[in-house]
Amino acid sequence: MAFAGMFLGVVFIIIIAAVFLAAIIMRIIGIVLACKKKKVPATILIVISAIPTVVAIIVMCVFWYSARHAKCETYDGRQVTVNMRDVTTMKKYIEDNDMQGLDTFLTKHPELIYYQDNNHQTLLEYGLRDHNVKIMEIAVNHGMKFDAEPTFRNLRQNCSLEKFFDDEYMYFISSKRNESPKTKTGETTDDMIKAAKFAVEHGAATSWKKSTGTYTFANIVEDWVWRDKVLSDKDKELLEYAKSVS
Repeated sequence: MAFAGMFLGVVFIIIIAAVFLAAIIMRIIGIVLACKKKKVPATILIVISAIPTVVAIIVMCVFWYSARHAKCETYDGRQVTVNMRDVTTMKKYIEDNDMQGLDTFLTKHPELIYYQDNNHQTLLEYGLRDHNVKIMEIAVNHGMKFDAEPTFRNLRQNCSLEKFFDDEYMYFISSKRNESPKTKTGETTDDMIKAAKFAVEHGAATSWKKSTGTYTFANIVEDWVWRDKVLSDKDKELLEYAKSVS
């Protein structure tokens, strides 16, 4: 498959080069004809020779615009356009822990609540994964919803809480990450409990159906707390809460 893709790429480049070479030859012939006062054929050749350049300019403009704008799906199925410069600014507010600035910026750019990164995570999922209740509060206040279908459509997990604990585990075991993990796998913290409670209290599903059966918030919490083979007081607190709402 990789070889076939490479072959097709080479063929495409050869075709493009041939088209532009033909355009250059036609333009030269057109200029020669123009010098010989043959205006009609000269004009036709020059116009035709300009077509590949015009098409290339249009393609580059479309590519430039697409690279700087993203199409996002709203909760009701509409499409909105998000400027990637605004996404960068939003991330900067988060990095600087400027929650007031983030809140104000989302008021000016409400379409950002629908933006998904390459991992199909929105601002709300980011806040949940990072145990940042303040970010989640701002996101919810601006209309974001847990378990939004556009966010989870392409993921193995189809709900916020399941993805939350899966991310916790993957965050710990992934050798590609350079940063230190927030928690050890299976270790429950106060921030994790607060984040999970906020999600449940603001509409995150506590049970869901999959092809392999029905699962609950309590199921994944129980799996989580026993990963380190130690049941701490925080583990018990989270598990009791999960059982009470599942």
